[in-house]
Amino acid sequence: MRYSSLSFLFFVLICFVSCRKENSEKVNQDDIWTDYKVIYSSELDTTFARVSFKHKDKNGESLKLSSKSEILINEINPDFNGIFQWYQLMIKGEQSPILFEYEDLEGNVFSNSIEVSGVAEINVNLDTIYSDSVFYLPWNGLELKDGEFVNAIFDGALDNDLTVITQDSINTNGIYIKSTSLNKLPLGDLTVHFERWNEIEVFSTSAGGQGFGRYISKKKTIKLVD
Repeated sequence: MRYSSLSFLFFVLICFVSCRKENSEKVNQDDIWTDYKVIYSSELDTTFARVSFKHKDKNGESLKLSSKSEILINEINPDFNGIFQWYQLMIKGEQSPILFEYEDLEGNVFSNSIEVSGVAEINVNLDTIYSDSVFYLPWNGLELKDGEFVNAIFDGALDNDLTVITQDSINTNGIYIKSTSLNKLPLGDLTVHFERWNEIEVFSTSAGGQGFGRYISKKKTIKLVD
């Protein structure tokens, strides 16, 4: 019981530290690092446009913009999520590219257009895979271009058995799955889906930033057998 209580307190402390934030007027404006993401979920048929601000780099303290600063997503003021420390606009359907316009306290404006570059859906005919065999898992969509990668994500029925396998070779449209890659997954039903990412260079302060488009496919239930 004492061990569980200490573990809980440690978890709360970690969450508190990781969620600390400052207002942007308290830092040098050129030290504000930005992260832009446009995510399309095929299963939800929804586009999520997100931007977050950090102090100095991606591992820095989260920043909430001063009321005198401004962030617009497709010319709309997005909501700030205090839990995840990001500004987000949700759009029904697939919409890309998305325009982000950030103005800092010194009147500098940073405009970035972020897009989801391609589709990667699971073949509807896939229903069974074998734990002792190498197999090729293609996606329905274009081949990879420079700056893109695809994750195949397998999720079994047990806790902590998520398996992620990455393909980042250009001109490919699938992933070879080795038998050893699925060792931690239990036999039986599991789900698999693709996440296709593309990196986009962004216009930012001297601190830098990053931009990503992300396509999340529908999940497919398949059976893992001997």
